[in-house]
Amino acid sequence: MTVTDGDWQSLFVALAAVEDPRDPRGRRYPLVAVLAAAVCAVIAGACTFAAVSDWVRFQDRRVWSRLGFDGRVPVATTVWRLPIRIDAAVLSQVMARWLRSRATPAPDPGRWWRRVIAVDGKVERGARLSDGRQVHLLSAYDTSTGIVLAQVQIAAKSNEIPAFTPLVRLVKDVLGSLDGVLIVADALHAQAGHADLLAEHGAHLMVTAKANQPKLFAQLKAQPGRRFRSGRRAARPVTAVRRPVPSRH
Repeated sequence: MTVTDGDWQSLFVALAAVEDPRDPRGRRYPLVAVLAAAVCAVIAGACTFAAVSDWVRFQDRRVWSRLGFDGRVPVATTVWRLPIRIDAAVLSQVMARWLRSRATPAPDPGRWWRRVIAVDGKVERGARLSDGRQVHLLSAYDTSTGIVLAQVQIAAKSNEIPAFTPLVRLVKDVLGSLDGVLIVADALHAQAGHADLLAEHGAHLMVTAKANQPKLFAQLKAQPGRRFRSGRRAARPVTAVRRPVPSRH
C-alpha cells in the first residue's frame, strides 16, 4: 500500500475529526500525529502497540517532522494509552471514509452491477476487555474495494442480531446511501426485522435459510426447483499397502 503526498495530507485532515480525550494542559504530543504514526506503522506491517512504537522510534527526524512531532516522539506507553481512550467507532468511520476516498474507482459498473457488503462476526485476536473477555465485533466488508466500512462491538451476553441495525446505520453514514446495496450475511441474520430495515433504505438482504427460521425454511423447501451441489471438490489421499499372504506350509 503506497501513501502519496496527497494521501498524507488527506489523512491528517481526516484524523482531525477524532476528538482528543486529554486535558489541554497535559497534551505533550498532538493526537493527529500519534494516530497518523499508528496508521503508517500498520501499513508498514505493525500489528501490536509495541511494533507501532518501534516503527516510530526507528524513523529519522524528517519523518518525525512530517508526522507532526517536534524533535521527540512518544514512548511505548503513550502509543497505547492514548489510542485506547478515543472513541473507536468514530475512528473506524474516519478511517473507512479515508480509505474509500483513496480506493481505486471501480470500472464502469454496467447494468447488472451492484455493491455487495458482507456482514460477519469475528473475534479480535489479541484484544481483551477490562473483564478479560475477548472483543467480538460485527463487521461490514465492501467486497468491491476490500474495505471494512464499519464495525460494532457485540455486547456481553448478547449475539450479532441486535448489532445489525446500528451496523447498517454506520454503513449508510459512510456510503451516503444504501439504495441498491446487497447485504450478504449468514443464517443467523435471516430475520424479518433485518429485511424490513434494508427495504426501507432500498437495499437487499441475502441470507441462508436454515432451521432457526422453521416457517421460512419450510416455505422455501416446498418450492419447486433442483438441488445443486456446492461445487466443492475434496481431494483425499489414499495409500495402498500390499499385505503379505501367509504361507500355507
